[in-house]
Amino acid sequence: MGKVITVWGSPGSGKSMFCCILAKALTRDKRKAIIINGEAGVPMLPVWLPEQLIETNASIGQVLSSVEIDTSLVASHVTVLKSYPFIGLMGYSAGETPLSYPETDFNMVLQLVSAASKLVDFVILDCGPSMTNVFTPAAIASGDLVARILTPDLKGVNYLKAHQPLLADERFHYDRHLTFAGMARPFHAFEEMGYLIGGFDGLLPYGKEIDRCATEGGMFQALKYCNAKYIASLNKVLEALEQMEAGEMQETAAPAENSADYKEEFSDEQPE
Repeated sequence: MGKVITVWGSPGSGKSMFCCILAKALTRDKRKAIIINGEAGVPMLPVWLPEQLIETNASIGQVLSSVEIDTSLVASHVTVLKSYPFIGLMGYSAGETPLSYPETDFNMVLQLVSAASKLVDFVILDCGPSMTNVFTPAAIASGDLVARILTPDLKGVNYLKAHQPLLADERFHYDRHLTFAGMARPFHAFEEMGYLIGGFDGLLPYGKEIDRCATEGGMFQALKYCNAKYIASLNKVLEALEQMEAGEMQETAAPAENSADYKEEFSDEQPE
């Protein structure tokens, strides 16, 4: 089973960009990752791949509205990047709206994540800011590692305070989440904002080059523009995953069985 990394937090904090950068970092050794975004309000497939027309039959909406979700169904709805063939994408297609499909069921999201984790080494869940979209709470409950990204200002702080009571159930492991200051700029009062929420584990600074990658449709090129502070925060996530893997290796010596499955399931996929 692949590791599930959930990224959630306040609006405009750079969550989707961080997911793309994380995917690039995790797949440098040719391990495989799928980024899944379940936010119908902002279909992400045309954001990730603005130059590629992706038909609605590739939409995550078809998967989440199915009677049952298995690995075959998930694999058939993954778009594999041509430039980065170890990264797959799942999201809503251009032109779709929140009313294009029936309301998403919490358990269907859990099935989706479980099936995806059988295909690849890493599943990265890119969450929208709203908890009323069940994808976000289900993704948080599914995460082996959860990172919350907040703008280091009063909007980010009060977003967290408003949503914390909704995540009080132990299945959300709220106290174990890593917390990062996203889109951080020099004028932000990091220490003061951090004090209000219990501190930040790292900064994800704003950068003009990173912002350009987002606005020009090149989110998967942003890793090379990350500064030292951004890389330090990224490394905290990578180190936490390595510690998980090391602990599992001590518990069992059984080899992973997912790589061959991924290759077989994706053999018919058309690249970007």
